[in-house]
Amino acid sequence: MARLHRRLLPAMIALLLGGLALFSALPTTAEDEPSTAKDPDQESIFQLIAPRAGEVIADVGCGKGTWTFPLARAVGAHGRIYAVDINRRKTEQVEARVKDEKVTNVEVIHSVADNPMLKADSLDAVFVNNVINHVDRSALAGFLSGIRSALKPSGRLIIRDPNGGPGRVVAECYRHGFTLIEAKVPLENVARPSFTSGWYALKLLRADRMPPALLPRLDKPSRHLTRLHLAEELYRLGVLTREELRSTWEAIENAPGKVDPAVDEPLDLINAAEAIGALSPKTATKLRGRVKKP
Repeated sequence: MARLHRRLLPAMIALLLGGLALFSALPTTAEDEPSTAKDPDQESIFQLIAPRAGEVIADVGCGKGTWTFPLARAVGAHGRIYAVDINRRKTEQVEARVKDEKVTNVEVIHSVADNPMLKADSLDAVFVNNVINHVDRSALAGFLSGIRSALKPSGRLIIRDPNGGPGRVVAECYRHGFTLIEAKVPLENVARPSFTSGWYALKLLRADRMPPALLPRLDKPSRHLTRLHLAEELYRLGVLTREELRSTWEAIENAPGKVDPAVDEPLDLINAAEAIGALSPKTATKLRGRVKKP
């Protein structure tokens, strides 16, 4: 038996060494290498975000951190990533992963719908993934203005979303002080679930100045939309605070009665024009008297 073991020992060692060599030649898992090498969609989005070592970037609507941690690797130890979400359960999941993996450059923020809770003039970029189309109309002005104020003067905003109407999103971003510099519509190399016709991606820069306020005139006026648009314009101009915008929207939602386009829209426009100083109180009162006449 001892002789048999001595004969088989070299063969067993050779087999073991061969197995180790074969194992070492196998490709590494996704966890062992940057996910951008495995995911063409993520690679194309990273080209838009263009994260650089040492940058400070916010992942707004971070979810479970799918994009947070690749971004953290991209900016390196001297950079910082803010993982922002309104869902407490999601932020707790990211916090747990940060702790488990001992990640030192990710900070988690539990935000609210109309305020991403980001420090002013602190960010090089903001990434918004599959979020913008789900932001309620009443929260959109605060959401976008919060992002703009958090960006540095040369800061960039990257939006990735499925079937959310890029034209509408670009228009809203323009109203809140962003300039479009690149668009990918549709976005290639991304899985298309049955509920969407395709993904798009936008890259915008914080504009040097806010565009002039344009009081909206809707083709088919709705009391809710008309008054909300006007409240947003007053908020953009600094006439309303964020808290006043919230309370204004609540009042709009609770307003009784049906809309009368012949009366409500002109009155809303006159009231807003008076509030921003475009009409004197005397002139506004005179115009309101004309509107109320049959």
